[in-house]
Formats: sequence, structure tokens, C-alpha cells
Amino acid sequence: MLDAVLFDLDGTLTDPATGITGSFRHALASVGHPVADDVDLTWMIGPPLRHNFDRYGLPEHLYDEAIMAFRTRHTEIGLFEASLHDGVVDVLDQLVDHGIVLGLATAKPLDQAHITLEHFGIADRFTVVGAGIADGLPRSKGDVVADALTELGHVAPLAGDVKVAMVGDRLHDIHGGRQNGCVTVAVEWGYAEPGELDEHAPDHRVANRPELLDVLTRLHLDGTDEQVA
Repeated sequence: MLDAVLFDLDGTLTDPATGITGSFRHALASVGHPVADDVDLTWMIGPPLRHNFDRYGLPEHLYDEAIMAFRTRHTEIGLFEASLHDGVVDVLDQLVDHGIVLGLATAKPLDQAHITLEHFGIADRFTVVGAGIADGLPRSKGDVVADALTELGHVAPLAGDVKVAMVGDRLHDIHGGRQNGCVTVAVEWGYAEPGELDEHAPDHRVANRPELLDVLTRLHLDGTDEQVA
């Protein structure tokens, strides 16, 4: 039986590509490092901002200014350029109907997470929201998951008969869930890079929303925890 399911946000519940890549382009241009329109930045969807700027090669002394520019543009514009994946609301509603507690575990700052949930009309499905920024400090996905579990009344990492699933589309979601003793479920419709999910081997892997609902329902109703092909 599942005690709860934690969901990643960007790439898992929503398609944020236009807003996130647009905000990254704005941030990089604002610190004197403009990016050509034909450069693919979708790999930036999911990981923490500092990780992305480091991988891009931005000088470290520009991180804070770039992060501020990203957040300003993303809060005002980028959040509202996202779309909700088809079928997500049905999955959430059916899980709630089964009595499963839902939580969010996202790298977004807390205010942006709440704005996004309210914007798409799904805030009432979630009991807790774990966010990537807490007390003004960046958090790893493992820390975010631990925060959400703590808010749900569990001790992280999980032990004993407590079973919580972590659903996400990137390696950070898999690692964050695994670090905290969660069953990890990777969705294939997000923004994982080629070979990423193969390399990091989640407990379950699903190609579409009906498969996701099936896996989570089986985990809840009969405790089945076998790898899905």
C-alpha cells in the first residue's frame, strides 16, 4: 500500500519548455552571454539553476545575477507559457479517489510552485509542496524530497513498512527519491537526455499516463513492486 506519491512538476506534470528556455535565454543575455535561437536548451529543464549555468559554462561570478534575471522573467511570464500534459488531471483525481496522499517535489521556488498549481487548477490535489528553495538556500532534489516527506509526517530516509513513490522525468528525481527510500517511477514524456533513464535505472518506467496510473494503482492496491518493462 502506498502512503503517498510525490510528483516532480516540470516535464512530469507540465510541459514548461517555452517558458523555461525563454527565461534561460533572457537570463544569459542579461549577463552578456546571449544564446542563438537555434541552440537547444531543453536539457536545462529539470536540474537546479546553478547546475545549468555551470554546465553551460557561465562564469561563476555571474550566477547570482543570472539567477535573479531568470526568476524575475519566469515568475512574470515563463510560468504562464507552460501547459499541463494531457491526462494528468485524470491520473491525479483517480489517485485521490483511491485515498492516496499526493505531494509535490519540485526544484522550483516555493512561490512559483504554488503559482503553477493554482494556475492549472490542481493545487487542491496536493497535501504538501516541497520546493527547491527553502530559507533562501538552494536545495538538492534529495533535500526537496526529504522536506516533503517530513511535511507528510514521515522520517527520511523511509524505513519499515512506509512506502512512498517518487514520480519524475529526470535523473535528479530518481536519485532524490532513491536517496530517501522511495519507489522511483520515471516518465518517458519529459526531458531526460538520451540514455539517461537507462543509465539511472528507476524502479519503474512508464511511457504514458495510463501506464503511470496502472503502476501507481498496483503499488497501492496490492503492493506489487516489480520492474515494468
